[in-house]
Amino acid sequence: MRDWEIRISEASGVPYYRQIVDQIGQLVRSGHLAPGEKLPSVRELAAELLVSLITTRRAYAELENAGLIIRRQGYGSFVAEEIERASHEQALKKVREDLDELIHTARRMGLENAEMRKLFEELIAGEEKDHEQ
Repeated sequence: MRDWEIRISEASGVPYYRQIVDQIGQLVRSGHLAPGEKLPSVRELAAELLVSLITTRRAYAELENAGLIIRRQGYGSFVAEEIERASHEQALKKVREDLDELIHTARRMGLENAEMRKLFEELIAGEEKDHEQ
């Protein structure tokens, strides 16, 4: 039995495949999934999460495209050995997407670029201060 699990939420509004990608990506980045560790098969994961095979195949394909996992025909899917760079690139992509969405929301609410920059810098400064303590 593995010591990690993925939880799917219908209420989140996030597509199931994206929830799988995000959670496995986080497990890889946090070290809960080590390089070379075998992942459940597409069928096993689909049955466990009660989602379609298409959903888990899509999630694994995205993880493979991001360089976080590798699939070996006949052997299964494994956490990629060289995950540090791929993990960082995936994190940048996810943060960029999230920030892009927040910027669009802020613009719809009438915030100007200068206000957004100031708020972002304040948040970063506050986060840096928290890490120093």
